[in-house]
Formats: sequence, C-alpha cells, structure tokens
Amino acid sequence: MTKTTTAIVKPSAPLATANDVNPLAQLLEAAVDKNLPVESMEKLVALYERVADRQAASDFAAAMAAFQAECPPIPKTSTAKIATTSGANYSYTYAELDEIAKVIGPALHGRGLSYSWDSTVTDGQLVCTCTVRHANGHSQPASFACPIDDRAKMSEPQKYAAALTYARRQSLIQALGLTTTDGDSDGADLDERIGPGQIKAIACLIDDSGADVVRFLKFVNVDRIEDIRTGDHYESAVSMLEGKLRIKQGKSA
Repeated sequence: MTKTTTAIVKPSAPLATANDVNPLAQLLEAAVDKNLPVESMEKLVALYERVADRQAASDFAAAMAAFQAECPPIPKTSTAKIATTSGANYSYTYAELDEIAKVIGPALHGRGLSYSWDSTVTDGQLVCTCTVRHANGHSQPASFACPIDDRAKMSEPQKYAAALTYARRQSLIQALGLTTTDGDSDGADLDERIGPGQIKAIACLIDDSGADVVRFLKFVNVDRIEDIRTGDHYESAVSMLEGKLRIKQGKSA
C-alpha cells in the first residue's frame, strides 16, 4: 500500500519563465558555435549539472536555516491517555498534525519550501517518508516507522489511519527539525526530569514489552529511567516501548 500527500506552499520568488535566459542553452549554443565534439559538449553539460545541483543544495540549506530561525516552537495542545496491559495508566501531551501545519505555514511561505508524504506497509509495519522540497528542485527525505496496532479496538482502516497520522507527524517534525513544547511551560527548564508517575509508566512498559533495560537506556541515552527528560525525550522513550509492545503482541497473537 502506497499513498502520497503533498502540502503546497507558495514560494517567495517567482520561478523561471520562458523569457528567462537558460544558462544551459547558452552553454550549448557556445559549444556549437565553436564546433566542439559531442564528447566535449557532454562533459560541459555534466559540469553544468553538477554546479547546478550544488547551488540547489546550497539554496535549500539557506532556506531551511531561515525557516528554522523564523518558525516558533509548536505548542503541545493535545493529551494522549494510555493504559498498559499491566493496568497502569499514563499520559503525555503532543502537538496535533493540523496544529503543526498551522504554525509552520507562515515560515514556510516565502522560503519556497513544501513537503509531501509517501507511506508503505510491510508485515504490519508502516513506514512514512516526509520529503521536504525547495522551489529550485532540491529535496531531502526523512522516514519514520511504526507498527500498526492489531489489538486496538478499531476497524482495519482506522488502525491504519491512526498509525499513518502518528508517522506523518513524527516524520514531519524530523524532516523540518521542529521543536514542540508544552503550552503551559512558561519557560520551564527544558532539562526537567520525569516525575514518579512517568517513571512508573516507563517501568510498566518495559515489563509489558519485555524490553532489555540496558539496551533501552542506551537507546534513550541515559543511565537511569529517572534521568529521562520531560517532553520529546519522554515521548521518544514511550514510542519506542509501545512499538516493541505491539510487535510482541503481534507475535503472540
């Protein structure tokens, strides 16, 4: 299954028109005037394309840097409440995909940037790739994979849609280098550690999923569960354990 969705963004500067001078055409015209052999013309075209690609990559990097400098942090206005198989409950806040699109739109406008998604499903694993494109043609992809929860009390299309929305959100955040923050943090310490409830939730997820504690701590780059930070760090840890739990449940089904 493969699906593509494109978010269209108006570039800041008009694209080339038929009246614009084409450097490649000028190059070929000069080569013909000098009766250069075909091999030499091919080398000139290849050189021109390499230079153009390098310039396009440079323009893309400049546009992304400007976008990231202008784009404000995305507030986390939604809350997910999760119940583990052991009976424990935990929750975390996150930014909805439409809220992210609303916030990043003004900064993308004027920079010639747009993004689109491609998704594939193999053996119950959904992989979503977000590709950021610049008006000059250069692009850069970022992928995010997550399992489809077969145990969820939803129809098959709903299970797919839930996984796709999550994967789109995470791949977009990764592709654009976005920052999401708690809406009521008011400048709270970004390195604040998780509290007792979140520590218990992580511990329950480790037990439920059968995760190797040493490998898990290495994945989240901490020495102890208590050292996990709030916000994106905690969400990443939960996402990893939930994915492992779904895989375990799928194997035991």
